[in-house]
This record gives sequence, structure tokens and C-alpha cells, in this order.
Amino acid sequence: MEGRVAIFTADDFGLSSALNDAVALAHRGGVLRCASLMPGAPAAGEALALARRLPSLCVGVHLTLCQGRPVLPPEAVPDLVDGAGAFPRHPAATGWRYFARPGLVPQIRREFAAQIETVWQAGVRPWFLNSHLNLHLHPRLFPLVVELARQYDIPAVRLVREDWRVSLKAGAGRPLAAVLTGLTFALLSRRARRLARAAGLLVNDHLFGLLHDGEMTEAYLLALLPRLQPGVTEIYSHPALYADPQLLAAAPRYRRAEELWALLSPRLQADLARRSIGVSDFRSLARQHLR
Repeated sequence: MEGRVAIFTADDFGLSSALNDAVALAHRGGVLRCASLMPGAPAAGEALALARRLPSLCVGVHLTLCQGRPVLPPEAVPDLVDGAGAFPRHPAATGWRYFARPGLVPQIRREFAAQIETVWQAGVRPWFLNSHLNLHLHPRLFPLVVELARQYDIPAVRLVREDWRVSLKAGAGRPLAAVLTGLTFALLSRRARRLARAAGLLVNDHLFGLLHDGEMTEAYLLALLPRLQPGVTEIYSHPALYADPQLLAAAPRYRRAEELWALLSPRLQADLARRSIGVSDFRSLARQHLR
């Protein structure tokens, strides 16, 4: 794609009312165009109802296998949950377990399909797939994601191709972690891009939000805009009106109210216009692709 296009996405839609309300506010009055919905989260029903009242909001499914609960009964996915019926909390250990136990794939597919169907059956059309903690890029999982995207007529998937050099220049901390994480996800996304393209799916060219998660403030975004490359850049954050107990338990250090203000910022909107950076969403890009 010629020119520069930004897609602003809020992840964890459905995790809490404070986050859901922030999504609505940032969509109505700011640059937010997309929201990644967690079908098994505590406030998912509220998020689905809100999505139906906001038809211009482009909704995707935030597939979840870690730090949450399944949509299916625990007895239907017994090897994916603990004794309390919850997914594991540690993503690295979970990822290694999927390598070691390929026999888990059928249960994962059933759960992913159930999460997608939950959104469809609520009367909300999903336009893209991604995942909590970006586990969908796991080599055992991404082929499932591509297969399910085609099965459920979902035209786009997220790739996590964040340039760690740009992130550090824009203000992201933890340099060593940024380099290692950025390179790891770049390798995973390279293979995923080939699979997605072969299946006719849309993908973003670039992404920001991974290496500065929970700190996508106005100052950071303003420093990021002049460094955006041609193509489609997805920028994701986790805004909320305030950090309620559910959000504090999930990520206590996230600067959620500041992320909300960034999405509402008149300075950000003016700078996007001044730099001729378009703001779009996966639904609009998919429709353009089909013309």
C-alpha cells in the first residue's frame, strides 16, 4: 500500500467495564477504530452489547489461551486448563508446552472456534484475529488461526513486526528485552506472513504496542508518528477510564488512563493530519481489497 496508514486498536475489550467504556469513548471522540474482544472475559457480554450499539467500531477476536478462562466448559478442554478451570498464567511456559504436546492442538482448535462463534452468535461480525499475549503466532497455533479465519470469513490477522530500533528511539525502555522480543516476533511473523498471504488474508505491515505495552502515551505516539514507514501500521494499547481491581490484577503497571487520553488527544489527531497519515481499520482495508 502506498502512503502511510495507521490502525489504532484497543486490546482486551471485554476484560472490564472500565476498559469497555474507554473503548466507546475513544472510538466516538478519538482515533480508535478497532477493538480486540476477549469472548471469555468477565465483561465480554457487555462488550458485545456495546459493539452492537457502535456499528462503526471494527471488532476482532482476541483469541485467549493464557491468563483467562475458556468459553467451552473446562471438561471439553481438560488439558488446557487447571483444576479451577482457568488457563495457565505464564505465556512462555504455555508456549513450550504446545511444542512438547502436539496432541493438544484439537482441543485448542475447538476452543478457538468456540471463541469466534461466541462473537458471531452475539450478532457482531469479526473482521480480524489476534490473540492475548500474541500467542497466535506460535508455530503450532498460527496454521489453526489461518484455517479458522477462512472458515469463519474473517479477512485479516495481526502480525507482530515491531522495529525495536524505532521503538527505542521513540522512548520505549528495557533495551535488551526490546531487542530480543522484537527479533523473536519478527521471525515468527515472517513465517506467519507467508501462510496468511497464501490463504488470501490481509495482514498489517508494521506494528507498535508490543515493546512499550501499557505505556502508549500521547508523548510516545507523537514521537512515533514521524518514524512510521509506508504501509499499514497497527498501533495497539489497553486504555481504560481507570484501573479497577480486574485491570490491576491483569497488569498493575499499565498507564491505562494515559493511553485513553492519547487516543483522544487533539494534538495526535492534528499531527496525523499534518503528516498525511491516514487512520483506517481492518474492515475498510478488507473492503478495498475486494474491489
